Amino acid sequence: MAGNICPDIVHKFEEVPLSARTITRRIENVGDNLLNELIKKTKTFQYFSLALDESTDIVDSAQLIVFIRGINEKFEITEEIAAVSTLKGKNFLNR
Repeated sequence: MAGNICPDIVHKFEEVPLSARTITRRIENVGDNLLNELIKKTKTFQYFSLALDESTDIVDSAQLIVFIRGINEKFEITEEIAAVSTLKGKNFLNR
């Protein structure tokens, strides 16, 4: 893809390490950074609400999703997914 978009610097893309360990570490770093930013932002909320939803993935495993919505003193609204967790069993809400 890099060759199609910017063929003159494709060699720079080839120098980026893409081992499974490197990619895993980078994804974990991004996740940690997003979590830290969300925690920082939630400390500024004047009011907040939590919403829970259950969904199933492609193998019919139940997933609990936690959303947080908050508003700060400047009336800026933030809505984010706060957590996703696999539940044991299948589809709890539709029993």
